[in-house]
Order: sequence, then C-alpha cells, then structure tokens
Amino acid sequence: MFDLFGGLVTSTLARSDGTSLALLTSEAESPRGHVLAVHGFTGGKEDFVFLLPELATRGWTASAVDLRGVNQSTSQGPYDLETLAMDLVAVARHLGRPVHLVGHSFGGLTAQRAVVAGPDAFASLTLVGSGPAGFMASAALVPVTIERLTMFQGALVGHTLAEAWDAKTEYENVEMHPAMASFLRERFVAGSHEAAVRNVEDLLDAPDVVRALAATGVPCAVVYGERDGTWNQSTQDEMAVRLGTTPVPIPDSTHVPMLENVDATALALDAFFTAEARAVPGDVA
Repeated sequence: MFDLFGGLVTSTLARSDGTSLALLTSEAESPRGHVLAVHGFTGGKEDFVFLLPELATRGWTASAVDLRGVNQSTSQGPYDLETLAMDLVAVARHLGRPVHLVGHSFGGLTAQRAVVAGPDAFASLTLVGSGPAGFMASAALVPVTIERLTMFQGALVGHTLAEAWDAKTEYENVEMHPAMASFLRERFVAGSHEAAVRNVEDLLDAPDVVRALAATGVPCAVVYGERDGTWNQSTQDEMAVRLGTTPVPIPDSTHVPMLENVDATALALDAFFTAEARAVPGDVA
C-alpha cells in the first residue's frame, strides 16, 4: 500500500511467555547511541517511520516497536501497563546498551513504568504528547478527549475490532486520504481485542508514577505539538516541572509531531540526546 519501509530493517524479539515483539530499525552509519520509540493507543511502530531515518542521519540508530497485542506483535497477554513496561525493558537490554526511550501518548505511560522498573536499561526518557496519569486524572481539562475515548471504549464492548474502529471513525468524522485510512484500520484490526480493551482502560485510569520516575535519576524530556490538546498542555507543563525539565513545543503540529513536523521533532530529540551524552563523561549514548 505504501513504501513506508525503504531502508528500514524489520526484526522480532521473542519473550519467554510466547510474545513476539515486532520492530523497525534505521541504522546509523557511525552510531552515537540507540533510540527506542513506543507508539500511542491505536498507533503502531509505523508512526515513527519518518522519524527513525531522520534520527539515523544524526547518528542515532533508531528503532520503533509494536506493543504486545498491537499490529505485528503477537501475544496471549497479559496486556497491563506493568507487563508492557517489562517488554520495553527486555527490548532495551536486547539492544545491548542503555537506550534513549521515546514514548508517545499511551506509550509514554508505558515508558514511564519501564524506566521505573529497569532504570539501568535507559539513557533517557522523552515523553511526547503524553501525561503523568490517565486522562481521568485531569478529565475536566480534556472533555473532548474523554468523550471520544469513552465512546470508543463502549464500541469495543460486544463488537469486533473492525466494528469498533468503523464506529470510531464515523463518530470522529476526520477527513483522511483513503489509502491512509485503510492502512490505519488494517493495522488496528490486526491486533488483539483483549489488548485494546485493557489499553483503553489504562489510558483512562492509569495512576501517576512521576514521583517514582523522577527518583530513578534517568534524565527526562517533555515534548508536545504546539497545538496539541489531547493531554492538556498545562498538565504536561506541570509534569515537566516535577521531572526537572522545560517542555519543548514542536511548531506546526498537534498530537503526532513525529509525523506532522518530522524535522523539528528530530532536532529536539537530537539536542536532548546529545546534551545528555555530554553530561556523562566517557559515554557517547
């Protein structure tokens, strides 16, 4: 359908419980370190298909992973955030050195728990359009987000993934190129219904772990599209303060800056990774 994967290497990582995690990787010629990117709810590793090569040209070998039960990552479960987090720890350790972890939206909730569970596996964490807790913790600030997500949650009950997706797209009525709309639908439908149900529950109700995250000492960054309203920006700004960092807005973008403004997103990530590498004498990653 799309030539999305030119120059990208596909691979899988087998977990002891039978889960198979699918990855895309763009190799840097002279790598300065490794980046691992994690998608949001209804997303997948392809959300980073343009960002990975951009990071590779800047010297960062960059991978993106499908969470278990999503797209090409197969699993019989479980699908709770703690289990998803341990998958990320396993991938990071498989890559052979501490990685710069990038979590988008729901992937940010998972990534926070991965760093808390295995801080030695990560050189840094960047939260992109994500928050400190599930949406219900700041429900009054994001009524549209809550409305859309709870509608989708209801559509999943007693219906197939395909039926739920069709109800979601009809409800949201977002104009999109037909080929892209078809790709997004097929990717979501390829996943696990049980995973989707659990993911949306956690996206709504996940508790705040920012204090534990800050206590790890792993450097953190907070990035969001300048027009993103999925998580309220004041919520993300407050999270940044708690993590001892300054939020970085990406111009000309909303909730998926790694697709809407690839160059600016890559530039912001490269600046953060490079600064952290310089802060650790004798380490380039």
